[in-house]
Amino acid sequence: MRRTWRFSTCVLASTLAIAVAAYADACAKDSDDSVGMVQTVQTRQTRLDKQKARPNIVIFYHLLIDENKNIPIVSAVVKEQLQLIPDPKNTEIRINSIGAEPTMSNFNLSSELEKRAKIIAHHPTGWENVTLHDLWSFCRKKGTDPDQLVVYLHSKGSFRGLSDPGLWKVQSFHRGYVTRGALSQECLHMPKDCNICSTRMTPFPYAQTPGNMWAARCGYVANLKNPLTFGEDMMKTPDDVPIVRGMRGSAAFCTGKSRYAHEHWVYSHPHAAPCDLDTNASSSYGEAPPWEFSSDFEKDLQKAPRFNLQTYRWRRGYCVGVGEALPERLQAYHILYGKEPPADWWGWSFFGAERPAR
Repeated sequence: MRRTWRFSTCVLASTLAIAVAAYADACAKDSDDSVGMVQTVQTRQTRLDKQKARPNIVIFYHLLIDENKNIPIVSAVVKEQLQLIPDPKNTEIRINSIGAEPTMSNFNLSSELEKRAKIIAHHPTGWENVTLHDLWSFCRKKGTDPDQLVVYLHSKGSFRGLSDPGLWKVQSFHRGYVTRGALSQECLHMPKDCNICSTRMTPFPYAQTPGNMWAARCGYVANLKNPLTFGEDMMKTPDDVPIVRGMRGSAAFCTGKSRYAHEHWVYSHPHAAPCDLDTNASSSYGEAPPWEFSSDFEKDLQKAPRFNLQTYRWRRGYCVGVGEALPERLQAYHILYGKEPPADWWGWSFFGAERPAR
């Protein structure tokens, strides 16, 4: 009887020990799961906190000053453009300086703007693709919100205009015209069906914003080609330059190649969904007389291109007929991105082509 009792007691103790061990393992697992859940929640909260801390708009500014003697006049251009920012408190300004090297004090910015602006790098020489690459890299960075807005600005006129008073005046008109679009409330609050917004998008001779200043969504920008090598990529696309006697404009100028690739870059993807602002059809391209580049133009955000094909044709002999062939456009998309435009691509209706069945 005692042996039976002892045996039963041992079995009971063993069973209890196993149960206690199992309970301890379960508690440990629950604890690990709880820690994991807490860590996941903390990670998500950290990400949200970073997104909240990130400014609504990040501006990438390409500043070119050819000589030290021109630092004062070009610095005044920087101030002229940056003071158009509607909400500096929610803006970060990253400046690349090229050529002569200014300091932040040269710009004479307001205290609020000076807090938000920084010269992030200086390069002795460089084209716009240097700053476009910084913008592109920012959008491709892990964790960047696809809806994050970036703005590209530059000191238009400082490349060629300083030695020619007449050209400087024209460039000044045009600079104000395109800057006000890129920094407008309309573009900075563009609807979801836009991923690029500017004063004016034109499809000829290639898709671009004349003056090359715009706002865009990072989710779209991240899918573009590397801007540092985009000029080389464009050399593989069709020329589409017919031989027309008396035609003005080089092949590179008319097809968005060489340095002109920088102006086409942001529109080069088949998923580009541009919107623009200016209601004035006479400034449908950038060649209108300078007095038509009014910085007080009437703004009405619409999908672009907003006018018909005839409206965008050049009237001064430049690049005659270039960009009007749909097959070459589609071929360029295939060469650059290996894709066809989606059914809602702006070009189907603009060129009067039938949308492909999907």
